[in-house]
Amino acid sequence: MSTIADVAKEAGVSVATVSRVINGKGTVTAETAERVNAAIAKFHYQPNVWGRNLRRKESRMLLVLIPNITNPYYSSIVSGIEDTARRQDYTTILCITNSDKTREQEFLNLLRSGRADGAIFLATERDSLTVTKLARTYPVVQCCEYCGDEEIPHVSIDNFEAARQVLRHLLNLGHRQIGFVGSTNRFISTLQREEGYKSALEQAGLQPDERYLAYADDDYNFLSGVRAVWELLCLKDRPTAVFCISDMIALGAIRAANELGLDVPQDLTVVGFDDVEYASMFKPMLTTVSQPCYSLGKVSATMLLRQIATGEKGGAVFLEHKLILRDSSAFYKAGDE
Repeated sequence: MSTIADVAKEAGVSVATVSRVINGKGTVTAETAERVNAAIAKFHYQPNVWGRNLRRKESRMLLVLIPNITNPYYSSIVSGIEDTARRQDYTTILCITNSDKTREQEFLNLLRSGRADGAIFLATERDSLTVTKLARTYPVVQCCEYCGDEEIPHVSIDNFEAARQVLRHLLNLGHRQIGFVGSTNRFISTLQREEGYKSALEQAGLQPDERYLAYADDDYNFLSGVRAVWELLCLKDRPTAVFCISDMIALGAIRAANELGLDVPQDLTVVGFDDVEYASMFKPMLTTVSQPCYSLGKVSATMLLRQIATGEKGGAVFLEHKLILRDSSAFYKAGDE
């Protein structure tokens, strides 16, 4: 394996001159730079970027903490982060925590030890102390979910208003018995979507019915969605529509309805949230709230890189959502329940 000394000897210059050419710093004549680059090409020399970054006290690496890779919602967000980071010559490390606090701390030790320059959290719990403490010392941005500490920058959508928009749509379709399927997790989006659901019902003069509230597992998995919605549909006066806080749960709702002999949307309207790829791959295609996932990732990475470079933290950024109307929602017809 060739060394920087080999390149210097071939080019007839000092090691320091080779270093200046590689790093683009200092004054080097065009003729000297040409000789150095020719020697680099001849020896196929690869600079030790890792060692150089350590000497500069930077790693050029970003941590992306994600709870799992089973939910397709995260894929476009991660793509937005990685594309933005790569354009700034940063590498991303995908840290799959599986919602394990010990595993999360192991990943965060990379930040504390200087082996990463900053971190993006995709699943911060609303009462998290970890993020609050970490953000006092290290560059941190929260994407999608965020804790109650408004000092920590975060990128999200207006989940409360998005839920209200879903409910207004269902109420305009004539539905009055509307179920809600949330999650047992402690994400702020889960709380805000439930609050938006209740707020819209109350504004319409309807009292939220606790019997119409069900909860899937904390990772929004499909089977827990089937289970949660099955319970609602087995009620004597079952809901005629259900609002699910994720598309994976909503797809579970469609499965539960089919297993009980109900047609979606003729017997049951189903609305999801996120607009993952699966939402339009099957019949009926899912009415859902579309989140700008790629942009969420892009903006969060941009904020983190700016924080690393300048120390400017930024604040809260809310991107636009959109209600996408597809096959799984329909007007209420008497006798549906």
